[in-house]
Amino acid sequence: MNRATLIKLIHVARRELQLDEATYRAALMKVCADKTSCREMTVPELVRVLHAFQQKGFTVRSKPVLRGVKPASPVAKILAIWQTMHRQGFVQSGDEAALNAWIRRTTARENGGLGVAQLAWLNQDNALAVKVLESLKRWHRRCMLATLPPGTPAESYPRVCQRYEAETRVSS
Repeated sequence: MNRATLIKLIHVARRELQLDEATYRAALMKVCADKTSCREMTVPELVRVLHAFQQKGFTVRSKPVLRGVKPASPVAKILAIWQTMHRQGFVQSGDEAALNAWIRRTTARENGGLGVAQLAWLNQDNALAVKVLESLKRWHRRCMLATLPPGTPAESYPRVCQRYEAETRVSS
């Protein structure tokens, strides 16, 4: 871990352990004699401080990409399909800003001209999230069918995905 990340984690630990200023400074001095600020510490000293806070009950957790999105939710599926479409070359940008722009345009019809501006906001309206998901799946299916050999049956979305993956693996 780099210095900045360690300092951020130490400050998160301080907040989660609910340490007041005096207790926090005393904890720093206990680990690194004569140093009461993270700014004065070297990386190994910062690691020791973080380890000391972990022994007091702090746990380091990774930050999810989208807060509050469950893995099987329509919102998570929308993001996964968008990123897949980008990898496959069907959309130019795989980032969330491009996806948000598409969602805004897509939901404008359903929402009286005002589209939903953020993917995460679809969590509040599951019915609208499902409509957006199904719309994205139909678009992705059309893109895949257009690149498959003529005469490929227009099957369900999962089956077309399987055919496309098999076809692109063979041609690679």
